[in-house]
Amino acid sequence: MVQLWIDNTSVEVAEGTTILAAARQLSIDIPALCHLDGHSSNNSCMCCLVRVDGASNVVPACGTKVGHGMRVESETAEIHELRRTGLELLLADHAGDCHAPCEHTCPARMDIPDMLHYVAAGDYRTAIEVVKRDIALPAILGRVCPDVCEAACRRGQHDSPAAICQIKQFVADRDLESESPYRPVTAPASGKRVAIVGGGPTGLTAAYHLTQFGHACTLIEQHDELGGRLRHEFSDAELPREVLKAEAEITLAQTAERRLGRRLGEDITLDELVAEFDAVLLATGRGKPAWLESANIRATASGIGVDGHTRMTSRTSVFAAGNAVRTYKLVVQSVAEGKLAAQCINAWLRELPMPDRHQAYETRLTRLTTGEMCDFCAGYPDTPRVPDRTIAKNLTEDQARHEAERCLECDCPALDSCRLHYYAALYQCDARRFHGSDRRFEGRIVDGRVALEPGKCILCGICIQLAREASDAIGLAFLGRSVGMRIGPPPGITLSRALGSAAESSARACPTGAITIKR
Repeated sequence: MVQLWIDNTSVEVAEGTTILAAARQLSIDIPALCHLDGHSSNNSCMCCLVRVDGASNVVPACGTKVGHGMRVESETAEIHELRRTGLELLLADHAGDCHAPCEHTCPARMDIPDMLHYVAAGDYRTAIEVVKRDIALPAILGRVCPDVCEAACRRGQHDSPAAICQIKQFVADRDLESESPYRPVTAPASGKRVAIVGGGPTGLTAAYHLTQFGHACTLIEQHDELGGRLRHEFSDAELPREVLKAEAEITLAQTAERRLGRRLGEDITLDELVAEFDAVLLATGRGKPAWLESANIRATASGIGVDGHTRMTSRTSVFAAGNAVRTYKLVVQSVAEGKLAAQCINAWLRELPMPDRHQAYETRLTRLTTGEMCDFCAGYPDTPRVPDRTIAKNLTEDQARHEAERCLECDCPALDSCRLHYYAALYQCDARRFHGSDRRFEGRIVDGRVALEPGKCILCGICIQLAREASDAIGLAFLGRSVGMRIGPPPGITLSRALGSAAESSARACPTGAITIKR
């Protein structure tokens, strides 16, 4: 056995072990994007740099063997800066979207491509589960949302955007009409009670998510019916009242109690609610109620004053959200506010960190040219969009599935396992530091179920190693020279033949999602 020290911590490993493997034994996370356990080191990404025995030069941890008495510096500020530079150099040549443009523009950040994928496959139950992770009122929003996500749909550059809102309505209506509408799994009861004042989209959404967190919710509404702004901003033709009532009821199906016809400040006071409940959410809509000043809650020019990070008012345990705080014209914005308020209240009740609202790290493609758009659409159905919902109120099952198949799947299917994305976020990288121009789409090679996007490749060499080991694989090759070098099948060879039985293992091991197996 060989004894060495990494960041002044002793570790014993077998002779011939790499510094990377020794560090992992100590749970030290060193970024190594070109390394695959059980295979020789490629030493191509240069992101796993460490300093050994105080030497002036740094070495790659994945390709350097340990030595007895060796002292390794892995987590110093200098080493982290070198790794950040290595990652940023890889990002400079990485062209791909982490999330689809439609998802970026949705205020609730719903996973639209995932919904469309399941609808195309006819799996409507999973589709509604995807929708309801982020949107509590999809049957309502499918009718009244002004299609902000569709305006960003990349397919709109080619012919016309996918009918996202109509498909969302189709999935939600189908669920509401089923014998057992979807109900999310709820956490064990927390023993905490939350009063939600206001039965509009913000209050309904907050109750939906707080119940999932395990808190007992009581919804207090001044009118005898739920809906708030939904009942007077939209006509019955735009939003049928039976749909509003049905979705409000299913949203509150797991909520313990509701008190209708109770006006805050008249039938019940805020002091009484604070005494009875562990937390109170004010989702009372637009306007400054007369009881606000006497309740010792700070008001602003736009509504109830809240801490932007916690959504708590100037009174402990009392929160506010939605139009009670500021004017939100879109119902989907009110829904997003209800979800955020629920997350903040849950964090406060459980003494957890507040939700991080900073934009998560990601890369995005620039707007595609006409030629690039044609390449991007290759292999997808060239079918026209269904009629607008002003003409066709409800889609048939065939229409919904065919429309969902028009989705170009702009999001990265490998995002959850993308090591470049993970380490770029961890090391707070600037993706544009070494980038001389906008990221351009470089096409896709699709062969059966396996796909290769050369623009995402960082030339790690892992797929070449795996194909070399597969007896039925011809192998991949490095094509081109200098900064234009890319990886791909040799000329005249299909991608499937090049990878053979190594296709799936290559997709799993790819550190950037350049090779994927189609969903």
